[in-house]
Amino acid sequence: MNKSVTAFTLLLLTSFMAIAPTVAQAGIYKGKCFNQLERDMDSCNVTIDNNNIRVTMKSDSNQTANQVIPGSSIKKVERSKSAKRLGKTAIWTTLAFGPLGLLPLAFKKKQMTYVVEYNDGNQAKGAVFTIQRSQAPLADIDFTNLGKKVVDLDAIQE
Repeated sequence: MNKSVTAFTLLLLTSFMAIAPTVAQAGIYKGKCFNQLERDMDSCNVTIDNNNIRVTMKSDSNQTANQVIPGSSIKKVERSKSAKRLGKTAIWTTLAFGPLGLLPLAFKKKQMTYVVEYNDGNQAKGAVFTIQRSQAPLADIDFTNLGKKVVDLDAIQE
């Protein structure tokens, strides 16, 4: 009986390990996202899976600002905890969103700000969100699984 239980356990573990890599993994991060319709930062969930980035606003009144960004349309992902390091990005978001595009850069340094530049048809767009800095390594792994490299502007020497 002991051998049959051990064999069954081994078979079960082997089956699970064979299936595990095919299971879609997604990271869900609570944070603040730039609401392009209201031009301010609102509470949201950001889901990064193997195909898309989903931005879901928490408030029922902001559901029209939800976004799904296909991974194939993403051109660049940058992150920084310091507004100084996001200089070019700050200029880009200011041009794209007006002066309120700088709003996410004013958050405390316990937050990590991400800027995702992507194409929507022929138009270049951007998504800005902040998450807890402690969650940044996990988000970076999710972006890597999405096939995108995150440029850490804090690591770049001036």
